[in-house]
Formats: sequence, structure tokens, C-alpha cells
Amino acid sequence: KVIQDGNPEKIIEAKVGDNLRKTLLENNVEVYRGLKKKLGNCGGGGQCGFCAVDFVESEGWQARSEYEDGKIAKFPTARLACLNNIQGPATIRVE
Repeated sequence: KVIQDGNPEKIIEAKVGDNLRKTLLENNVEVYRGLKKKLGNCGGGGQCGFCAVDFVESEGWQARSEYEDGKIAKFPTARLACLNNIQGPATIRVE
């Protein structure tokens, strides 16, 4: 499930192993809101941090990586969508 301000909650069906960023974009979830994020995103390379999403609930997902801890340290429940493949059910809040 995806929660995003200004939009109704959206249920997305996806397969385990699918990339989270690609899945969100393919389902018309606006991952990059604002001009800075639209123009400055790294295209899924894990460099910019703009695709960070907040995991409200998750089942069966591994803990985030040390790289993510360093990149988005001030957001302890966030994950970089580009670096994560779907591992199970989740409720995700997108900025």
C-alpha cells in the first residue's frame, strides 16, 4: 500500500524481487516531487537520496543496509527505493 499526501491510498500488486523504485514509477506514484528532485535525481543509482520512502509497516523485509544508514541517517524508517527489491507486504509513505 502507498500513502502520499494529496492522493488516495493506492494498493499495488508486485512480485517479490521487483525493484521498489521501478514498481512505484510504473504504478504512477510520484517518487520525485518538486523540480529539484525531478531534475536532480540520479536515475536509480543510489547516489542522490531523493527516492527515499518511509516504511510505515513491512513484513519480511531485511534491515536497511549500512549504505542507506549513512545516506539517509536522519530518517530511521526510510529506505532508498532504488536500492530495494520487494521482499514482502509493506505500507510505504512517499513524500
